[in-house]
Amino acid sequence: MSLRRLAWRGFIGAIYAFLLAPLVCVILVSFNPDSVQGFPTRAWSLRWYVHALGVESFRSGTLLSFLLAAAAALIATPVGTLAALGLHRTTWRGRAALESLLLAPLMVPGLVIGISLLIALAAIDVRDAPLRLLVAHSVAILPYSVRTVLASLARLDPALEEAAETLGASAFATFRDVTFPLIRPGIVAGLVFGLILSFDDVSVSLLLVDARTTTLPIAIMSYLEYSFDPSVAAISSMLIFVTLGLALLLERVFGLKRLLAG
Repeated sequence: MSLRRLAWRGFIGAIYAFLLAPLVCVILVSFNPDSVQGFPTRAWSLRWYVHALGVESFRSGTLLSFLLAAAAALIATPVGTLAALGLHRTTWRGRAALESLLLAPLMVPGLVIGISLLIALAAIDVRDAPLRLLVAHSVAILPYSVRTVLASLARLDPALEEAAETLGASAFATFRDVTFPLIRPGIVAGLVFGLILSFDDVSVSLLLVDARTTTLPIAIMSYLEYSFDPSVAAISSMLIFVTLGLALLLERVFGLKRLLAG
C-alpha cells in the first residue's frame, strides 16, 4: 500500500472518528450510575434508562412524535411520489423551477420554515398545535420523498413501460405491475427518511408547539433547562439505536447507495 493511499485512509478514518465520537460519548455516559454526568464511566448501570422511561414528558412526547412522524410520512410519501412522477414525465420549461420549489425545504433552514408556517397558519386562524405540526412536518419531509423517488425513476428503463403498453396494458396496469415495483425502494426510502427526520425535528417544531402539545426533542430541551442528569443521555441513546436500526434495515433491504444515487 502506497504512502499516499495510507494517508488518505487515515484522513477518512479521522473524519469518521470526529463524526461518531460524540455519539459514542453520549451512549457511554448513559450507563453512568452517578447523578452527575461524567466521562469516562467508572461503572455501568441502567438506572437512567429506567428513570428516562418514567418521565411523563418523555413518554407523552415520544407518543406524539411517533404519531406525528407517521402521519406526516403517510401524507408526504404519496404526494412526493406523485410529484416525482410528474416531474420525471414532463418536459415543459417550468420543470426545473418546480423541482427546485419542491426541494427548497432541503436548503432553507428549519427555523425559517417554522417561522414562515407560523405566520401563514396564524393568518388563516389555524391555532390547533397538532394540526400546525402536521402541516409543518409534512412540508419539511416532502423533499426527501421527491428526491428518493426521482432517483429510482432515473434508473427506470422506459422500454419496460413501453413494452407493457404495447402488449395492451392500461396506464394504471402499467404503473401497478411495472413502474411501482421498480420504484418501490425509493418510495420506502422516502417514507423511512421522513419518519426519522420528523421524529427528530427540533427547528421546525420549536415555534409551533404549545404547553399541552410537545414533541420528544422539545421535551428534552425543556428538561435540560432544569436538570442535567444522564437520563437525557439515556433517552438520546435510545433514539440513536432506533435511528441506526432503521438505517441498517434500509441498507440491508434496499441499499442506501443505490437509492441515493442518480
